[in-house]
Amino acid sequence: MSTHFTNKMSRRPALSTRAALFTCALLLGMPAGHTQPLPAVERTVVEPTAAQPPTITISGADRLLDENLRAHLSIASEPCSAEQRRLNRLRPNVTRDVERAAQALGYYRLTQRLEFTAGSPCWSLDIAVTPGEPVRFAAPQVNIASYQPPATLLGDPFARLLAESPVREGAQLIHSNYEDLKSSLSAVAVEYGYFAARFNRSELAVDLQRNVAEVAIDFDPGVRYQFGTVNISPIDELSSRFISRYLPFAEGSPYSSEMLIALRENLNGSQYFSQVAVTPQLSMNPAEADRQQSGSQRGGRVVPVTVELTPRPRQSWSAGLGVTTDIGPRLTLTYQDRYINRSGHRLSADAALSPVRQEPNLTYVIPLRDPATESLSISTGYLGQQTNAFTSDTYRVGVSYRSTVDAWLLGNEWLQNIYTNFQRENSEINDLREQSNLTISGINWSRTQSDDPIFPTRGWRLFGQVSGASNAFLSDLSFLQVYGSGKIIHPIGPGRLLLRAEAATTIVDAVGELPVTIRFFTGGDQTVRGYQFNSLGALNELGEVIGGKHLLTGSAEYDFEVRPGWKLAVFYDVGNSFADFADFALHKAFGVGVRWMSPIGPIRADLGMGFRSSTEKDSFRLHITMGPDL
Repeated sequence: MSTHFTNKMSRRPALSTRAALFTCALLLGMPAGHTQPLPAVERTVVEPTAAQPPTITISGADRLLDENLRAHLSIASEPCSAEQRRLNRLRPNVTRDVERAAQALGYYRLTQRLEFTAGSPCWSLDIAVTPGEPVRFAAPQVNIASYQPPATLLGDPFARLLAESPVREGAQLIHSNYEDLKSSLSAVAVEYGYFAARFNRSELAVDLQRNVAEVAIDFDPGVRYQFGTVNISPIDELSSRFISRYLPFAEGSPYSSEMLIALRENLNGSQYFSQVAVTPQLSMNPAEADRQQSGSQRGGRVVPVTVELTPRPRQSWSAGLGVTTDIGPRLTLTYQDRYINRSGHRLSADAALSPVRQEPNLTYVIPLRDPATESLSISTGYLGQQTNAFTSDTYRVGVSYRSTVDAWLLGNEWLQNIYTNFQRENSEINDLREQSNLTISGINWSRTQSDDPIFPTRGWRLFGQVSGASNAFLSDLSFLQVYGSGKIIHPIGPGRLLLRAEAATTIVDAVGELPVTIRFFTGGDQTVRGYQFNSLGALNELGEVIGGKHLLTGSAEYDFEVRPGWKLAVFYDVGNSFADFADFALHKAFGVGVRWMSPIGPIRADLGMGFRSSTEKDSFRLHITMGPDL
């Protein structure tokens, strides 16, 4: 015996363009269907009607079947005063509702027993079911007519869809999964420009003798559309030729919605525009359609794209106030001129001023061939530092090339920065004055990923750098330095685990040869809490901190919410800098903290206790910081 559920179409579009786009949007939020039966449960749910509603009890069903049965039952609307005769006449309706709900989940052999009880204050219904073995899918026969697989980062989207679909051999028959598969095929077709896609055949046949469901689908994507002319609304601030360099596709290339998303992200990320609208022209008048098609490079159908832009104001100013226990109160000032010329050149000036650190900078940015991923920067600046360990004045001028690259074994979208800086430094450490001239060249890579930029519950950050100088090229000494740092946030139990580490090493004869800004110090809010900022490092013969050639720090922290917007934390930090590996010795600290998830970001207060040497007394230190975790 077999039961057929057939939906055949002969050369008829699967979806209209607008309907297909709407279906695609719906599918993005649609959860995947269940493919395995869940453990049986017995639940009694009181349906809200009057003061005392009827009671419907279902036994023998797993959670998914239980929910589907209740969703299909129409009996709950009966008044509480219904007599037994009235309830008995409703038995066929309830039986039919139970059968339909069960068959929708593949239970074609379900048996049921119903018992109505009229009473005061309200009637009740007991449904006992024995689902039996559900029908399972046979190997689905899905044929996609000959076509060229779209070139995407994740491969053929149709093949990926079929591989991820719950409609697979041995999976439990859930009719909605079959319908979802057809809708998803249409949605993928629209996403990649197959606007004339159609089903030549779509059939689901249930064979009760073999207890299997056979799926047969013949899907014809048809001709893939191409991108037509991209019409960019002209603006006075930037040339259309420059804006067109943000396009990730060329006219005549195969259509895909992910390319339109990439274009919108490129334009939003440029910081030139306050509003960006990227619109594919899926319906054109006949004359325009003929003109676009005649100009197509491949002779196929085309989709023109309209880009409407609203530029940001040319100049912007901003100021901010902050405080940390490392550097005290800090004032930040920023100025930007976004449109030096119509080729997108930018000028920015910023200053961060505090009692411990003063850092003004001026930067001129030149977008390059692909302005979304590469630029050239010419900058100059000053860095003044006054800490308990040293004071320094550093003047710098340099050039850097920034680009987005694919990092081997680490994935794509890493920010790479190649730079050369000439710096002149005057410093004083332990009453010893020094002056140095260095031309430092280097390369660094960085990437951050998180589920939320301000309050992440999961994410990571990595940074790596190689830099150095040579006395053969405008430098007083030669050195090579390698530095790396990372942080990871992972949810565990009711809270988050935050792990942080950094390590560095320098190839140079002695620490004393390095300018103090090139040496490593540690201690403070961001390294080893419980110690003063930059108070840890290699020591000289007098026991004074002079900084180190090598660095190693680590931290483990766990925080959890105690009330909305507030968290408690416990942490353990270790770290130090040292002159030689033979002098390797880590300082340790532990403590507790409070976090306030303020409207401007997390504000942290930590009380840390550092473990001093046997001749020193352990002491507590309060640390206050603010800003995102990654």
